[in-house]
Amino acid sequence: MFHIPEHSSAVGTLAWALGTFEDRIALSTAFGPGGIVLMHLAARLKPGVKVLFIDTGFHFDETLAMVTRVQSRLDVDIQTIKPKLGVHEQNKRYGNELPVLNPTKCCQMRKVDPTGEMLNGLDAWVTALRRDQSSQRAGTCAIENKVINGRDIVKINPLVGWTRKEVWRHIFEHALPYNTLHDNGYLSVGCRPCTTVSTDPNDERSGRWTGHKKTECGLHTAF
Repeated sequence: MFHIPEHSSAVGTLAWALGTFEDRIALSTAFGPGGIVLMHLAARLKPGVKVLFIDTGFHFDETLAMVTRVQSRLDVDIQTIKPKLGVHEQNKRYGNELPVLNPTKCCQMRKVDPTGEMLNGLDAWVTALRRDQSSQRAGTCAIENKVINGRDIVKINPLVGWTRKEVWRHIFEHALPYNTLHDNGYLSVGCRPCTTVSTDPNDERSGRWTGHKKTECGLHTAF
């Protein structure tokens, strides 16, 4: 079991994680503001750090453009992972409206399952989860010891104590690239069919899965 002091800084937590797990660790991102900050901090500690991005097939063009924008600015190795079932095959099997009619099933196939497979080759996984993002994430710890697919994996959340304001301050202070949809009222950006302009400026997740009780894709509840 791995533990670090609760008061450890984001950089301290990242430095410990990258030094402890070496080539058996990766960051994951969908290029949200926290993910950009995380990659910036990690790249300064370990140039060429591995970053995993799940291309669900439903991302906004602005999100996909972030791959090139980030790689041109930060020394990170972004590896794109895709679900086994392509969008065309999924539409034929389950219908074009699956993301809207049954977003949980869609998220399972296009996000959760690929993440589970991705983690098979790792001992540690770094995310940009923050406690202030939602009530569901309020109890998140900086270090979480998980058992995934029968294997011990350490989930590391260095930004857990940061606020949205601190994340954006870091982005602007360091002139980091960010998804331009954030300039148009999107506080959180997910897949195109399930993301709208945020309805509550105080709720970062308010534009996700509008009309459903769902607030998480399942990645951080399953793992």
